[in-house]
Amino acid sequence: MEGLYPLRFREILRNYGFGGRWIAEAFAKEGLSDDHRLAETWEAVDRPGESSIVRNGPLAGHTLHQLIEGYGQALLGSEIVARFGARFPLLIKFLDATHPLGEQIHPDDEQARSMGSFDTGKTEAWYMLGVRAGATIHAGPRAGLTREELVEALLRRESRACMREYEPQPGEAFLLYAGTMHYSRGGMLFCEIMQNSDITIGLNHFMDRAEPGRERERAQELSDMIHIEEDFDCRTRQVVLAEGRNRRTYVLACRHFAMERLDLAEPEDVLLEGRRFVVLAAIEGACRVAGGAGAEVLRPGQTCLLPASLGAVSLEPKRIASLLSMYVPDLKLDIIEPLRAQGVSADEILGLGGQTALNDLRPLL
Repeated sequence: MEGLYPLRFREILRNYGFGGRWIAEAFAKEGLSDDHRLAETWEAVDRPGESSIVRNGPLAGHTLHQLIEGYGQALLGSEIVARFGARFPLLIKFLDATHPLGEQIHPDDEQARSMGSFDTGKTEAWYMLGVRAGATIHAGPRAGLTREELVEALLRRESRACMREYEPQPGEAFLLYAGTMHYSRGGMLFCEIMQNSDITIGLNHFMDRAEPGRERERAQELSDMIHIEEDFDCRTRQVVLAEGRNRRTYVLACRHFAMERLDLAEPEDVLLEGRRFVVLAAIEGACRVAGGAGAEVLRPGQTCLLPASLGAVSLEPKRIASLLSMYVPDLKLDIIEPLRAQGVSADEILGLGGQTALNDLRPLL
């Protein structure tokens, strides 16, 4: 097969009721339909029947699944293959929540298995790109919530009142671990990274399916899947490092994925050492990404996958550019050790996982 290079994919489109036309209006997307909502654009994914298709270079027309079969470790990386085999571990998308997102949770890996699902559980994270007046996120338990109060609220279809409310701002990130109940009244455009899973449990829908006379039992079953913890806060505390005229912001990190923001005023190299792939998403300006057998210029809303074996990849901003860099981390090697080397405290590092007992960084610090 051909030599590898930065791979761009055709978006997989989703027309859901919460969407609008924000993605098409805000981003430099190509060939999007103009006759329906664009709730989500799936940027990098490999699922049964839904595999991203390469749109650039000699490998154009191949699916990500075919590339994984053909290149294996050279594409995914040695650590990814060791953990996941040939399964692509992430689903990365842009999401337009112009309208409300219903009350919901996602199962963890064990719960997904018990449901007989092909999918893993679903921990996900949202990075805010655009926020309209009045937008809110309701996520995680409000202060003082008890299990008994939650059960009663589920019976009344009032789970929203049990959640902590946030007024999100552009540049903020929210790490929604599996089991975190969440809802939004809408008005947000964000980049979403998650485990490669499409399982959603709508709280009201789950309750509506209760057998007559067994509503309370159903509510208790659902309550047991929901994480409750005092002082829970899923908004991450980011760590910013200056690198010459450039800036690297560690946005969030858990065992499933990590996200960094690169604000570039001058060229910078990224080294792909064969351990793992990286997905880049441009969110401001334009940036030339060159590595292996090719180069691409990314503009806002455009993404590319950097195969694990590319070696040195050059990022060359056109004046200035901002990119999101997303990957599956080794938390010690990719997060803790480089930040400690820069003098970042354990408490600051911990903030990348949110304020919760679910934080994957906690046992490593």
